Amino acid sequence: MKFTAPGCSHWHSARALFLGAALLTTAAVVRADERPFTYVQEAEVLPKGGLAFEQWLTHRRGKVDGEFSSWDFREELEYGLADTLSVAGYLNFKSTHSEGVTGIANEDNLAFEGVSTELKYQLSNPNLKPLGALLYGEARYNGHEFELEQRLAVQRNFGEKWTVALNATLEEEWEFMPTDTGEALKLELTAGVAYKISSHWSVGIEGRNHREFAPGFSFDNHEHSAWFVGPNLHYARNHWWATLTVLPQVRGSPSTRDGLQLEAHEKIEVRLIAGINL
Repeated sequence: MKFTAPGCSHWHSARALFLGAALLTTAAVVRADERPFTYVQEAEVLPKGGLAFEQWLTHRRGKVDGEFSSWDFREELEYGLADTLSVAGYLNFKSTHSEGVTGIANEDNLAFEGVSTELKYQLSNPNLKPLGALLYGEARYNGHEFELEQRLAVQRNFGEKWTVALNATLEEEWEFMPTDTGEALKLELTAGVAYKISSHWSVGIEGRNHREFAPGFSFDNHEHSAWFVGPNLHYARNHWWATLTVLPQVRGSPSTRDGLQLEAHEKIEVRLIAGINL
C-alpha cells in the first residue's frame, strides 16, 4: 500500500508532519527494557506483565550519484508473557526521496510497509549468568512481500560499566510477482560494546555486516555485502530511554565507488530508538 504525494510542497508538508509527530513521541516518552544499542539485540526481555512502546526512526542516504534519502518508521508495542518470553507487534512505514539515481526511479512518497510480529525467548539472563543468550523470531508481511527472521543474541556484562553483545541473524524473503515468486536469503552479523559513563548516560560502538544471496535460499548465490561501523549514544531516566547510532559504510562488495556498495546500500545509516514503559 503506497501513498504518493501529488505535489512536492504537499509532500514535504506531510513528511514534516510525520517526522514532527515521531519526534514528539520521542521527546514525550516518560524506562522501558533499556537498550544501549539500536542495531544489536541484547539478551534481555521485559518481565512478565511488562508493557512497553518503542518508536524507531532509521535514516539512510547517499548513492553513487543523484539524490537519495529514506526514512523508516517503526512503532512497536511489546508485552512480557513470562519473565523469559515476550511478544511484540510493529507498524512499518517508509518515506523515500530519489532523484537522478542510476537504476532507481525518481520518487517522493510515503509507503505503508506492512505489519510485523516478534517473539523473544531468553535462554539465560546476562545479569545472573556469566553469558546471556536469547532467541529472536520475527515475521513481516505487506501484501507483496513476506519475510521471516531468526536471530541468536548473546550478551556479556563486565561489572556494572561494560556491556558486550553479538548477534547472528538469518532472514528469508519472498516477493510475490504476477508471474513468479522471487526468493532471497540474507545473513547479518552485528556486534556492539557499550560503556556506562554515569547513571544516565552510556557511549558505545556498533558494527554491522549485511550479506544477501539470491535467487533462492543458497549461500552459493552471493549478490552483495556491506560493512558498517560507528558510534552510539544512550540516555535513560526513570521510565524512559533513547539511543542514537550513526553507522557509515566502510566497505562493500561489489564496489561501486571508493570501495563501497552503493546500489543495494547507502553511504550512511542513522537510527534512533526511544522507549517508554506503559
